[in-house]
Amino acid sequence: VMKKINWVNFLHIYQPPWQDKGVIEQASSESYEYLFGLLDKYPKFITTLNITGSLVEQLEEFRPDLLKLLQALIKKGKVELTGSAKYHALLPLLPTEEIKRQILLNEEILSKYFFKKPVGFYMPEMAYSKKVAEIVKDFGYQWIVLDAINLDSKKEDDILYEIKNVGLKVIFRDRKISKSYPAEVIYKKLKQKNKKTETIITGTDGEMYGHFHKDWQGHLEKILQDDHLSIQSVSQYINNLTDNKVKKVKLLTASWETTAKELKKGVAFALWQDPKNKIHRDLWKLTKLAIKIVNQNTKDSSWKWARWHLDRGLASCTFWWASATKPSDFSPLTWNPDMIDNGSEELVRSVRSLHKIKTSQRLKAERLYIQIKKNTWETHWRKYHK
Repeated sequence: VMKKINWVNFLHIYQPPWQDKGVIEQASSESYEYLFGLLDKYPKFITTLNITGSLVEQLEEFRPDLLKLLQALIKKGKVELTGSAKYHALLPLLPTEEIKRQILLNEEILSKYFFKKPVGFYMPEMAYSKKVAEIVKDFGYQWIVLDAINLDSKKEDDILYEIKNVGLKVIFRDRKISKSYPAEVIYKKLKQKNKKTETIITGTDGEMYGHFHKDWQGHLEKILQDDHLSIQSVSQYINNLTDNKVKKVKLLTASWETTAKELKKGVAFALWQDPKNKIHRDLWKLTKLAIKIVNQNTKDSSWKWARWHLDRGLASCTFWWASATKPSDFSPLTWNPDMIDNGSEELVRSVRSLHKIKTSQRLKAERLYIQIKKNTWETHWRKYHK
């Protein structure tokens, strides 16, 4: 008897709102086209997908054919969507009103293009806090997907977890398999001779398939043709777990990149808010200032533009690309001065857009912006450009 595997495969796809057209086109042809094509081709291939609202708009502009294909796949039940934050903001680090706004903006896009409100929710970077969970629950979502680091005990298989005092259901991905190339791991496991049936839950960036990693050996297509593999969406998996297997848990504040070492130090989101990182500190000062000024000036004739720049400026990438670490084998060094520039420019533009604010507020924002730019490029030429 061959081994049987049940694969619950969660994918997240996203590009920063200011991403270069060339990069969007490259990720589209290498990853999105590849994945949507396989979903279309193989009957058993289904997935739970988070596509951020900002990427939906980018696809409409650059690859409307892929958006049409995605709409068709959703209709056929091959793709289950989740809710999220439109511009991929790191939700636990934002004020409540900004969290709600990002979720609402995303819901507007999903209802415009896909017509149906999802039941599940993806917190960008799987960055969890109880506050965010409560907001997500209030929006009517039923489940979230997280990394097992949020559990302070060992993860048990085929148990449905529920967050204590929140009521959201939660499933946990296998970090080790998710951080390698899941299709290859599953391919090797299917070749093993033991008879045990195994459930594997993975959560990865969709861009891993084709864009960050070239599957030269065709592992993904091989396993999609293997009768011993079954695939479920997150909702199917949850619905098949009976009520007597529900376990209520308190969760730790962390993300899918947080390490045990960082948790010990009390730094849950080091890639986005490292207290030792000067650029991070200034970015958050500018973020808080921009949020405050924009929200104080809702009657300004250019408020709509200020708000638009601020929404985009909250994208988590600006902070991520300033962290200069290497979170996994498939990840680049998280250092990119252009990305830091792009994000901080959106933040300062939100303030620049307003007509009726004090000059002292403008100058405060400009000084922070210039400080970030100066530190970014000095660090770049001194340290990362050898």
